[in-house]
Amino acid sequence: MDKSKPHRQPDGEQQPTEQQQVGRRLRTARETLGLTQDDVAGALGVPRTSVTAMESGQRNVTALELRRLARLYRRTVHWLLGEEEEDAAVDNALYRATAELSENDKEQVLRFAQFLAAAGSPPTPRKRRSAPAPFGTPIPPIQPPGQQ
Repeated sequence: MDKSKPHRQPDGEQQPTEQQQVGRRLRTARETLGLTQDDVAGALGVPRTSVTAMESGQRNVTALELRRLARLYRRTVHWLLGEEEEDAAVDNALYRATAELSENDKEQVLRFAQFLAAAGSPPTPRKRRSAPAPFGTPIPPIQPPGQQ
């Protein structure tokens, strides 16, 4: 089967080609980091139209470009090729949230994350059920702070 052309499933739906799947991952990785196609084109030394064509699956990505893209996007080549699933949503959100922090602040975030990891999961509190007050029981008034 030709892997460069979409093929139809028995239900009539077109499956994306391998090139299109790689292109989607390239676009996802780029957007996750907040990079533009111009940023990527500059890093690779190619025209922006080449990045557009790679992301749409209309252009093959060379092995050298793939390696450079993996480094740029902080992903593995295997992930870009779709050979490795990676639940990176949380990691990517954390990266975006800390990207603009100073080195000192990043170190503090890291230490806090290590502290949380070492502490483990907190115990799940059990809910206590209390008996309802009998009908007609007066509700005590709420006192403003400092007047108790």
